[in-house]
Amino acid sequence: IIACLILAYGISQGSFKDMAQAYADPSLFQKAITQANKNNEVLQTLGTIEPLDDMAILEGNTRYSNNNKAMEATVRVTGKKAKGKMDISAQKIGSEWNYEIIKIRVHETKQEIIIKK
Repeated sequence: IIACLILAYGISQGSFKDMAQAYADPSLFQKAITQANKNNEVLQTLGTIEPLDDMAILEGNTRYSNNNKAMEATVRVTGKKAKGKMDISAQKIGSEWNYEIIKIRVHETKQEIIIKK
C-alpha cells in the first residue's frame, strides 16, 4: 500500500518519467556507489555501501533535465555500519555519465562526506 501511495504521489508530481528513466539505467547509481566505496571516510563511517535495492530509487528523488542529458538524484544507501543518503549530480557526455557531485549524508552523525565535487 505504501509503495502504491508513493508511486501515486510521484505520478502526481510529474516525476514518474524521471523515476522510470532512473530504473532503466541502474549503472548510473552503481558507478557512484563504486566510487563512494573507494573513499576511506565512507568506509570508516558507513562501511562498504551495498547495492541499491528496488525501493531505494522509488523512495528517493530523481530529476532529469536537458533532454535527459543531466540528472540530479538522492537515494538512500546502506553500509555495514550506518545508513545515509547519496546525492548525485551528473551530465551525460555521449553514452557515459560524468559525475559532477557525489556526496553521502550520514543520518546518525549528520556528517556529509564529499566523494566528488
